[in-house]
Amino acid sequence: MFLDAREQQGRLAETCYISGNVTTAREKPGPIVVVLARQGDDGGWQVADHFVLEGAGRWMFAADAGNYAVAAFDDRSRDLVYQPGEAYGTTGFEQPIACRPGAKIAAQAVAIPEKVSKPFAQKLDIAALQKRSLDSQAERTLGQLTVTGEVISLKDARFTQENAESGLWRPFDFVQNSWAGVYFLEPYDATKIPVVFVHGINGTPASFDYLIEHLDRARFQPWVYYYPSGLHLAGIANHLDETLAKLELRYHVSRIAVVAHSMGGLVSRGTLLRSAEHGRPVSIPLYVTLSTPWGGHKGAETGVKTAPVVVHVWRDMAPGSEYQKSVFARALPDGTKHHLLFTFNRKSSSFGESDDQGVTVASQLLPGAQQAAVRLYGFDETHVGVLRNAEVSTLLNQLLTASF
Repeated sequence: MFLDAREQQGRLAETCYISGNVTTAREKPGPIVVVLARQGDDGGWQVADHFVLEGAGRWMFAADAGNYAVAAFDDRSRDLVYQPGEAYGTTGFEQPIACRPGAKIAAQAVAIPEKVSKPFAQKLDIAALQKRSLDSQAERTLGQLTVTGEVISLKDARFTQENAESGLWRPFDFVQNSWAGVYFLEPYDATKIPVVFVHGINGTPASFDYLIEHLDRARFQPWVYYYPSGLHLAGIANHLDETLAKLELRYHVSRIAVVAHSMGGLVSRGTLLRSAEHGRPVSIPLYVTLSTPWGGHKGAETGVKTAPVVVHVWRDMAPGSEYQKSVFARALPDGTKHHLLFTFNRKSSSFGESDDQGVTVASQLLPGAQQAAVRLYGFDETHVGVLRNAEVSTLLNQLLTASF
């Protein structure tokens, strides 16, 4: 497994990152779609990836080696499709951005004017992007491999425990297999409130099968986020934020709820802060976390100190990490109420700090987390057993009903 992790992290290190800022002369704020275009051998351009913002701000792409350019347009129609008449700005088309393995290319500025004299020369239909075959992976970015709203069953083979664990040790393969992203369990229904479920380390969307089975499906629709848990948590939080932004724009979503288990709480809190920072208009009245190690895990700290290969997430999960500090550096968005559930069922043979057979109670009840929550709920349950607890299921439905 350590050899796998070393190889996988090496392959991730070969990824090229292109980042920059986009500004717009438009007075009224609105969504901006930033598009990454890749130059082919024939000199032509092909859309490779996109990034959605609710206004002027920062964007970033993770790409394979190649020559790129960037275009950004004011998506006034809010359909992820460039329409003639929508203002746009570009960089790199005359002098392509040379992206080399491991490079980090910053300060790519794109300015969108109030009006343009002629339409953009190329069709930009972001909504029509389709996943390509695994054989053509070298020509697509990691971002384009993301699932955004595919309807699936929790019994799908992608959600097996084996695949979930591969995301810890072989995150590059996980991403290249097009497993990461937000899945739907039913076709989108505008009359139902989305509830986003975020699993923990070595977890899968199937971990929530009991809570989803007992969810009030007449009023709520489950969305499940799947990610490789070996990556840095900041990157995962960014990925979830951007994926949700695409879905919210595509389906005109105005309200969602977020339910997270274990490390998924750290991921999702980072996402909520990013959502507020980017000024997204979606309202998130309810945020529920279950058994989250807000103060980290000492096992991760041991791994950082002693393992022959350090998995990236261990650094973020070691007690007192910079990422843990960052998620409490700012308050949650206005109107978001955090209900914190903790667990304390330990083995009869246990000794030392009180825990739930997975995470210590002290980590779950980090003072900063308690202060940020509107209410705490304690359950005599194990770290994993909380996901199949009838009282927890009842409480979740009560909180959803009261919030929407």
